[in-house]
Amino acid sequence: MTAAQIVLTDELRRALDLLDSGGNLFLTGKAGTGKSTLVRHYLASTDRRVVVAAPTGIAALNVEGYTIHRLLGLRPTTTVEDVRHGGYRPGRFATTLASLQTLVLDEASMIRADLFDMLTAVLERFGPRPGTPFGGVQLVLVGDLFQLPPVVTTAEADHIAQRYGTPYFFSAESFRREDFPTVALTTVFRQQGDQRLTAILNAIREGVLLDQARADLDARTDPDFVPPEHELWLTVAPTNSVVTARNRQRLDALPGPEHVEQAVETGDLSLFDPPAERTVRYKVGAQIMLLTNDPADRWVNGSIGRVRAIDPRGGPAVTVELQDGSAVTITPTTWEATRPVVEGGTLRHEVVGTYTQLPFRLAWAITIHKSQGQTLDHLVVDLSGGVFDHGQVYVALSRCTSLDGLVLHRSVLPKDLRTDRRVLRFLAETSAPAGPPRYCALGVLTVGAEGRMSRPRPVELAVAFDDGTALSTLVNPHRDLGDAREAFGIRAADVLLAPTLPEVWDVLAPLLAGCTPVGVGTDAALGLVDFELKRLGRSTTLPLAVDLPTHALSAAERADLTAGSALVRARAALRVRDRLRAEDPGATAFPVPDRAEAEPTYLLTRDPDAAGPQDPRLPTLAALLDVSRGLSAVLLADAPPDRVAAAVPAWPGLHRVVADRLASAVEKVAGLPPELVDRLGVLGPLLGTSFAAALAPADGTASIDAVLTPRARVCFTGEALSPAGRPHDREQMKGLARAAGLLAVDTVTRTRCDALVVAELGTQSGKARKAKEYGKPVLSAAEFFDWLDRVGRADGRLTDDAAR
Repeated sequence: MTAAQIVLTDELRRALDLLDSGGNLFLTGKAGTGKSTLVRHYLASTDRRVVVAAPTGIAALNVEGYTIHRLLGLRPTTTVEDVRHGGYRPGRFATTLASLQTLVLDEASMIRADLFDMLTAVLERFGPRPGTPFGGVQLVLVGDLFQLPPVVTTAEADHIAQRYGTPYFFSAESFRREDFPTVALTTVFRQQGDQRLTAILNAIREGVLLDQARADLDARTDPDFVPPEHELWLTVAPTNSVVTARNRQRLDALPGPEHVEQAVETGDLSLFDPPAERTVRYKVGAQIMLLTNDPADRWVNGSIGRVRAIDPRGGPAVTVELQDGSAVTITPTTWEATRPVVEGGTLRHEVVGTYTQLPFRLAWAITIHKSQGQTLDHLVVDLSGGVFDHGQVYVALSRCTSLDGLVLHRSVLPKDLRTDRRVLRFLAETSAPAGPPRYCALGVLTVGAEGRMSRPRPVELAVAFDDGTALSTLVNPHRDLGDAREAFGIRAADVLLAPTLPEVWDVLAPLLAGCTPVGVGTDAALGLVDFELKRLGRSTTLPLAVDLPTHALSAAERADLTAGSALVRARAALRVRDRLRAEDPGATAFPVPDRAEAEPTYLLTRDPDAAGPQDPRLPTLAALLDVSRGLSAVLLADAPPDRVAAAVPAWPGLHRVVADRLASAVEKVAGLPPELVDRLGVLGPLLGTSFAAALAPADGTASIDAVLTPRARVCFTGEALSPAGRPHDREQMKGLARAAGLLAVDTVTRTRCDALVVAELGTQSGKARKAKEYGKPVLSAAEFFDWLDRVGRADGRLTDDAAR
């Protein structure tokens, strides 16, 4: 769709009316809805003095504009304070800025908060009306916040989080939502005529991919696809490692000699992410992407071309044919390496080194970040390296004009569908509720730490409803429990019999439908729930919560909201909401679940006062079996069988389902806690089954004294507790083993490990699974400390160290 061919929908007309009025605007919408086309149409039809800029070179090229840094004359070392109060002056565009009427900022999702503050400060100092908001310039933000987020390096992350909260432009100190009326475009033009791809992109944009959309996308999966030589296919992938491998394959297939250029480095580059590879390999005929902006405006960062000639003398100099057919000569470029420094709350960058290299990379394949702004007829999407950022899958697939021109090397998995709940919060529209809102509060306890490809996993989840009812359940996280024993009083014996989060959600989703969640940090907790559901193959839609103000909490409320019980946390949050009567116009309710029928399942609670099967709120809840350490023997062993059985028959065959799942959980674990063995012995007759086979000792089971012989090779996993309750990490446990004449090893292997010592029996750590697979003895830390005590040295030092 060109500017001359633009189809003026009602949405586009409203946007054009706002543009013509001279007011600010935030123009958003799905990929391919004509945002950039509307900008080009406006440029061609307006008499206003308009400049277009974007955060990246390829985005600027698409709208025939400039990068923001180039337009404002910003260097990598420029700070917000430099622009507001320092010696900053605009560069070659100073006259343009002083006479500017409208500034259009494309691909706004990638504009960082501090860059937005610098931009507004420049306009307010050097715009046509200094000292007024935005210097009297009409500011137009264009972009889809569900696409790629701003780039923040590891070194900058803490500063950005502390100063702005989020890296997005809407968190900038100079941004006010009311200054930017929003027009959201919904008519897709890029994929017009291909309704299947449009439906898929809509689902992925919102982080949910259901059955038909998944089937249509899976039909385009071909792991062995090789693009035809006579057609221009571009491969996009999330990571540089996958891109490098694909480009290497294509380069090797070209005839002729390979040329190699090594980067020249000076100074401290330890924190420098090179824009070009240290070793650039290329041939005549290679497809490349340029990595700089040409001062003469012949190319920008992101332009695609093909190498046509190479002169290795004095440079070298490489002749590149660009997509428009023009030929340019490319020579090495020098970049400055900088280090972020925070002084007095201000972030600045100091130059610490230089990096010189040919400014291009092979580009048969490019990263998804580099593809933003591209429109392609033939596209290969390779997700084999894993997805690690919000919006990557959506951006990758939306580059293509039709489903027929798309090929995937692997299927899109639910865990690939990452959405940023901070964006959902910003975009939430205010709407009048159909009736009085219903509230619920969630309590979520998690284990594990935040990582690049992993997040904490729920281990207990509770819901308290505004009608006074509540329920809770333990959740099997399929990993070791870390410090959950000390923090929450949850042990491996408890979660081994617990359902997984998708199984829990089958019970909770119908009960939550129509309720608006409230709490402290509930959006973040729902984000963890969403991540874990997708990791386990379940896509669903989760709402935005009413976030309670922490400054209004009493000391007792703070204690309850951080308690070691999910149910205590949930009930406390609901009480705080009732006291404060807190509301949030951006909050939304849980939807009616997408799954019409759920498989039979069960919940396991450690809270005897949580709602039970007799509660009318739970007509399809199979069973609530109390597994708390203090009550499990009484409730399960002494309760009459007919009472327990009466809690179970809501679904036909539930006894078998529960029995099968429990048996499967037990069979995957090496070393069962004695209390769990007792519990299964009680459950077996009630469920009409026997766990005898799963509970039978392994053949050849040896005593601990027979296993821990001198120089036996022992591996450790988890944080153990000494008899005195003192935590011991793996290094401390290895030290005790060496002092006792054992050999400490780091991994469980088939031939170089004799035993595994676990923090507690029943752990689901990776090492425990390996021990199960290889038939290695699994000993508890309690057994190991007892053994140390019995074989302690004559002076008693070892025994004392172990006990402390």
